[in-house]
Amino acid sequence: MALDAVVESILATSKDKVSQVNSETDQEVARILNEARERAAEIKSRKQTEVGHATEAIERREISSANLEVKREELNVHKDLLEKARVKLIEKVGNLPKKDNEAMLKKLLEPYDLKDMKVYSNKKDQAFVSSLAPNFGGNLDVLGGVVVESKDGALRYDLTYETLAREVFNSKMKEVSKLLFG
Repeated sequence: MALDAVVESILATSKDKVSQVNSETDQEVARILNEARERAAEIKSRKQTEVGHATEAIERREISSANLEVKREELNVHKDLLEKARVKLIEKVGNLPKKDNEAMLKKLLEPYDLKDMKVYSNKKDQAFVSSLAPNFGGNLDVLGGVVVESKDGALRYDLTYETLAREVFNSKMKEVSKLLFG
C-alpha cells in the first residue's frame, strides 16, 4: 500500500502542478489578450483619428474646389456682362446723331495740323471729314472716327470709335466692374 500512497501523492502533486500551470497559463493568456485588446483599441483609435483628419482634409479640398468653381463661374458671368457692356458702348458710339458725330470728329481732329497729315474716315463721314482735312486719305471699314497719318506714314493716330471705346473701356474696366457688380 505504501506504493499506492506514493502514487497517489505523486498524482495529487501532479494534479496540483497541472492546476497551477493551467492557472498560470490562463493568467498569461488573459494578460496577452488584454494587451492585444489594448493595442487593438489604440490602433483603432489612431486609425479613427487618421480617418477623421483625412476626411476633414478631403472636405476642405472639396469645399475649396467648389468655392473656386463658383468664383470661376461668377467671373465668367461678370466677363460676359462686361463684354455686353463694351458691345453696347460701341453700338452707342457708332450710332451717334449726325450733329454729335460731326462735333466729335471736329474735336478729334482739332489738335492736328491737317495740312501736313492724311485723314481717313468711314464712307458715311467722308464728306464732313474731307471738308475739314485738305488731305483726305480714303475710307476705312470702321463705325466712325478717324485715322490721322503723317504724309510719309511714319506717324499714325488711330482715333476710330472702336479703338477709343476699347481704350476707354479698358482704362475704366475696374470702375465699370465696380458699378455693375459692387
